[in-house]
Amino acid sequence: MKEKKSQDNILKITPELKERINQGRILPHVHKLFLKGLKPAIQDYYNNLDDSLFDIAEKADSNELQTEYFAAMREVRKKKELMVRKFSENIQNAFKQFKKGDYDYFIKPQPKDSDDSFSHLALVDEHELNQKLAVTNMIEKSNTYLHQQLFAFQKRFTLLAGGSELEYAQIPASPSVIIQSFANTFSHLEITPNVELIMLKLFERNLLPNLNLTYDDINNYLREEGVYPSLKYKVASRRSANNSMTSSSLPENEAKQSVPEQVLPHYEDENFQVIANALNKRHSGSPNPHHNWPIFEAALISNMLNVLQNQELQNLNTRQDSMTPTEIKDQLLSQLRSKAEQEQKQVNKQDEDIIDLVGMLFQFLVDDRNLPHRIQAVLAKLQIPYLHFALKDRKLFTNKNNQARKLLDTLAQASVGWTKEGDNKGNFINKVEQVVQQVLETSYENLDFAALVEDFEQFHQKHTKRVNIIEKRTSEKALGQERIQKAKENTAEILQAKMKNYSLPKTVTDILLTPWANVLTLAYLRHADEPEKIDEYVNFINKLIYVSVKNKKNQATKAQISHVIHQLSNGLRLVAFDEHSIKQQSKELYQQLLSINGIDPNSSAEDHEFILPQEAFKVDESSDEDKPEIVHFIADKKINRLEPEVEHIEDVFYQEATKMTPGDWIEYVADKEEDVIRAKLSWISPISQKLLFVNARGVKVTDKSLDELAYDLRHKIAVILQQIPIFDRAMTAIAKQVTEETQKNETTKVTSSS
Repeated sequence: MKEKKSQDNILKITPELKERINQGRILPHVHKLFLKGLKPAIQDYYNNLDDSLFDIAEKADSNELQTEYFAAMREVRKKKELMVRKFSENIQNAFKQFKKGDYDYFIKPQPKDSDDSFSHLALVDEHELNQKLAVTNMIEKSNTYLHQQLFAFQKRFTLLAGGSELEYAQIPASPSVIIQSFANTFSHLEITPNVELIMLKLFERNLLPNLNLTYDDINNYLREEGVYPSLKYKVASRRSANNSMTSSSLPENEAKQSVPEQVLPHYEDENFQVIANALNKRHSGSPNPHHNWPIFEAALISNMLNVLQNQELQNLNTRQDSMTPTEIKDQLLSQLRSKAEQEQKQVNKQDEDIIDLVGMLFQFLVDDRNLPHRIQAVLAKLQIPYLHFALKDRKLFTNKNNQARKLLDTLAQASVGWTKEGDNKGNFINKVEQVVQQVLETSYENLDFAALVEDFEQFHQKHTKRVNIIEKRTSEKALGQERIQKAKENTAEILQAKMKNYSLPKTVTDILLTPWANVLTLAYLRHADEPEKIDEYVNFINKLIYVSVKNKKNQATKAQISHVIHQLSNGLRLVAFDEHSIKQQSKELYQQLLSINGIDPNSSAEDHEFILPQEAFKVDESSDEDKPEIVHFIADKKINRLEPEVEHIEDVFYQEATKMTPGDWIEYVADKEEDVIRAKLSWISPISQKLLFVNARGVKVTDKSLDELAYDLRHKIAVILQQIPIFDRAMTAIAKQVTEETQKNETTKVTSSS
């Protein structure tokens, strides 16, 4: 390929090359490949968006925020097809403009009065600024994440553009075009700025990692069409501690295989340097009598690890226990020495450090109480392949974004709540074993950790989707029960307060404590946010008591009594009283109230039985009298106190309890120490502030107040399980361990020398 580059960033294309690169034929196919790759990712995004917004709504700090999220869910459902269509149109317009040589895809038209002398002084809307910042950050992260494929895009689309040097944002298939095409669809939605930012974040999280394959397909097609067929991607040279090979300019497809971590942001694990320094001091602190011995060849170590890995694979298939982390090192050294025959050899010091570090990592894993024992046993079988991997690529320990590291974190995190009883069909444990088996069966060169992570996450997402449905029903049931409980408490409190000073006719007492108690409870359930409607039913009690009390200063009139009877009839209809019963009860009460108020000359108040308030609310266990339900509710001192009442103590355990959020796990120790119950905080009641805990299947385990949970933590009945990724926790623990050992050894040396 013969092309020249001039000073003005224009690539000079030879006639031969121009004839071969037919933009009119190539560009439509690129557009087709691009949309084909985006379509399933966009559909998955919108399919998952509803669940994501629902989860966020459930964790909202206020009713206003929750309403905002639910409104957004309805709006997105209603306009999903429009959003997808507008997104596709925005992409299509970018390709059309590219073909015309116009690379400003998203410039907004200026307002008609833009020539106003003051227009340039207008402040940028805060919402617009926040969205622009979010979009810019997403584009920058995406460009970093996909920089290898974009490097090839930049070269190849430059040729398609006729030789004009392009920026990433000017490539019609770039992350910039995707993200801005998506962000521009928000103009068709009536949602709040807060929800827009959430949708952008979810878009970044769910969609962009899926672009790798789409970009590979486009680059492969362009390569086949002769657009930079032998493009090389340059990677910065690196020299590993135990390998003299250096990466240089590699063919694009080879570079991707040889440096898989280059396409991900590199987040340093600061603990690794602490550990490395401590291990170096271990070597420098004691003389090595074998320093002149030759080093075991890397190929021999690799072969011996393959032998041990096959043994672990057999152990997995036959359900045998793994070797312990220490036994693996001993076995490796033993086999290496047996192969060396009579020659004295040693392991490279840096390699020995890696062997020890991997051993400490998996020792932490098998000691970690956050993982169930069965899961520990399965994941422990990964030590040898991870050792094999770490000896060839130290990024396992230095880069927090390493995919092998992510696989271990993902498996461990998903397994926290696992129990044999909850996984009665063995679907989950079988999947974990399948992943481990796949790692053991695959050679290091062919391991695709990113694909393993993606496959397991898809499985886990389907698994948890069913659980989430059950969990949602559990929380809805708990909320319903609490609302009923609260409504009954309010009803009981009002009836006691209103009736406590009056002796009332038995008929009236029965009405207030049975049908009207139900009416009032129903009012609290239906109109929790409309107190003025509840007041209507509360005020009726005052009116009924007034017309029912005898010997009062001012007697009630017929009109007042009729009004009370009318309100009673309407209330009874709410609780499904039939018309015949309503008429009969209203008629009897009407006649009784007339006589109590001296309006009926044929009878008097003395003809009726009156009940004192203390008798109305008294429950006599020895009596056969059937008291109203609300009376039993009031009398039951244990109601809503399933756990013993505990003292409120604002100590460190109470603080731990208050910091728990939905999704956090705890472990309850039963009567026998080996019997444990793992439970996830699913929901916090907005009424009682109680914490609802469910098992791995989404079924309720218990609910606790903050004081009750703090009590359990204080007395070691419960332990909060760590949510930090296991690799991070292990590295922190190892760094602390080796630092303390180094300090101890240095102190011992100083003491000995003095």
